Amino acid sequence: MRKYFCVWKKLAVLAIGSYLSNRIDAVSFFIGKIIRFSFFLLLIITIFQLTPTLAGYTKYEVILFFMTYNLVDTLPQALFRGIYLFRDDIRKGNFDFILTKPINPLFYSFTRLTDILDIIFLIPIIAILIYTIFKLAVVITLTKILAYLGLIIVGQLIFFGMNIISMCITIFTMESENIIWLYRYSFALGQYPPEIFSRAIQFFYTFLIPVMIIIAFPAKALLGRLSLAWGLFALVYALVFFMFSLVLWRFSLKHYQSASS
Repeated sequence: MRKYFCVWKKLAVLAIGSYLSNRIDAVSFFIGKIIRFSFFLLLIITIFQLTPTLAGYTKYEVILFFMTYNLVDTLPQALFRGIYLFRDDIRKGNFDFILTKPINPLFYSFTRLTDILDIIFLIPIIAILIYTIFKLAVVITLTKILAYLGLIIVGQLIFFGMNIISMCITIFTMESENIIWLYRYSFALGQYPPEIFSRAIQFFYTFLIPVMIIIAFPAKALLGRLSLAWGLFALVYALVFFMFSLVLWRFSLKHYQSASS
């Protein structure tokens, strides 16, 4: 663990130095993220000036879904953004050199790029999330908070599994970018309460593309609207999904054809 932490720290320092080398681009990009985030938050507040509830949820409950979405989306984007370089590694043959390094290629592929802007962006996200929790009309207990945090971790396992599967597809075919964008656009649905969608859509994005498990389940657990059975289902689903992705990754490495071949 110490070895991998040292590797991640070195890669993070190099990535942050690369970002800061062009400060105008970095600052303008960060301002753009803040503006987009603020406009959507303003949209939610505006909607509740016209209606007291949305699919049975109050204003701050809907904001909880939105903030949970931003948290679970930004956290891996900040720390493990290297996934977006994997396609070029395969296309240019750089993955051959990664395989020769004395480090797990999956770990290196994920951690080679750390986004300092997203790390900074996590500060207002967490601050607004805490403020939202205090404004909720429901009673927040320690059990609900632990369930919320636990399901956040469960959702991250699924998130990593999805990205590992996209990497496996990239090894076999270069046409994996559309699959990644399908996942990204589908993930954005999680910023809304699932009850605003039809049952068919809820089923699809719970069992087939488990966006609801990643985002809606933690928020509903904090609100006391998620049963223990659904919580256990999410845990089992995440473990099986993640293990499947690792098995598929090992299978893909065995069938990887290097640039020299």
